[in-house]
Amino acid sequence: MTALKLQSGNMKLNKIYDIEFDTEDTIVAATLSKINEVVMLMSSGSVVRFNLDDRAGRHLFSVKSEFGYPDGGFDLTAKSSIYTMDEIVVVVNDFKRHGFVHFPGKYYALHLWREGYHADISVYPIALYKNSDGVPHLIYGEAWNHIQIMNLETRQILTASKSLIEENAEERHIEQKGEYNELAWPRPYDYFFGELIISPDQKKFLSAGWAWGSCDCFNVYDIEVFIKSNRISALNIGVWEHENRPTCWIDNETIAVAYSPFTERDESSTAESLNEIHLYKISGDDVNIEKRVQTADNSILGSGMYYSAAMNSFITVSDKTGLSIISYEGDVTFKDESLKVVEYNGETGRFLAADNKAISVYELIA
Repeated sequence: MTALKLQSGNMKLNKIYDIEFDTEDTIVAATLSKINEVVMLMSSGSVVRFNLDDRAGRHLFSVKSEFGYPDGGFDLTAKSSIYTMDEIVVVVNDFKRHGFVHFPGKYYALHLWREGYHADISVYPIALYKNSDGVPHLIYGEAWNHIQIMNLETRQILTASKSLIEENAEERHIEQKGEYNELAWPRPYDYFFGELIISPDQKKFLSAGWAWGSCDCFNVYDIEVFIKSNRISALNIGVWEHENRPTCWIDNETIAVAYSPFTERDESSTAESLNEIHLYKISGDDVNIEKRVQTADNSILGSGMYYSAAMNSFITVSDKTGLSIISYEGDVTFKDESLKVVEYNGETGRFLAADNKAISVYELIA
């Protein structure tokens, strides 16, 4: 264990682990699953759980399949992501069609598959959560406009009979005029699901998806309503230029969204205008902007974004622009452009960097 310390403002970045693997395999994807553990997808197809203290790895399953698929199946050369909850591991190709669920004691590698329509520009929708009884569930994409919710203990798809028609679709059609009104109706759900993010209380999920135009289009769905109602009911947070902008939950009713006044062509904005983080407050069926945070950090649109309640700050990470800590008021309190972080784990407060055959884990100390 090493203790490299980098300073920016009043914060120090401690490198807790720095491990290089002596193997022919390279790391395709990695995630922090526990405070001292990572799960990695290796170039051989093996998914490995690795203890950072003991330096011991354990093979969980392989994404290679004996079955043949017209598109070749899981692509180890494509960008991939790993999602974990307790001992459950989900691995998917981000912009392709295949993935797997591993649930020790239940099943080895349950195959996930989605339709290919615009999958190359739509993040594979995946989210893990537990219901009020502590039962693990998976929300996953089946098609561009279609997601399912599965009880992972029983493998029952709870939304198998759910319609792809929105609530009040008939009323909205009647109100419309013009050529669109002459089509068969009600029409199927016209929305591309994207990255899914569960609210802190695990009762809602946010989809950072998109719509025709094309535009970023972020919606929130109540999980219980989504399961029980035969129609789709969405609460729209906003629509913006199609930038695949980052977003995150602040609390159970507040969502942060990165925003560029210049990109959105705001009046009087210029290329030098400060980027912003907009905070949207959900109150019943209403959504309103509660706060606009200006920041001098010009890399937020191309980064992943998280919120740390402990630091009352936004955290942005990128394998291109590094790590930034932005206070709730917009001040950049820490920045390291050389640190190519893969993710920030809110439960452990640690950062993971992975590169080819090495991983490093960091923590920030105020």
